[in-house]
Amino acid sequence: MDFYTLGVWRVREGKESEFVEAWRRLGDYFSNLPNPPGPGTLVQSVDDPRQFYSFGPWGSFDDIVEMRADPDTPGALARLAALCEEAKPGTFRVVARVEGRSQADYTGGAHPSSG
Repeated sequence: MDFYTLGVWRVREGKESEFVEAWRRLGDYFSNLPNPPGPGTLVQSVDDPRQFYSFGPWGSFDDIVEMRADPDTPGALARLAALCEEAKPGTFRVVARVEGRSQADYTGGAHPSSG
């Protein structure tokens, strides 16, 4: 079973760049844990630039429990949350997957840029 952490972040106006940098620092912190996560991803809404989502896979649920129990984790998360109006980190498990299709399957033929 796959486990992920996922955060929903509503960033304070004007703090978007600072938030991205703080999120990168949080990722560096996680990378130095005894059981670090896989690659993390931070996405920003194109319609509402203050809305962010972050997610990343972990090796096991126990790895997430250990990360949350680390004495430095609350402070690391608090620094990120301080830049937000809303901060909702959570732990999730994969319950279903759909295999993606190629771009050609969506366009009925070749990729539009191929001519």
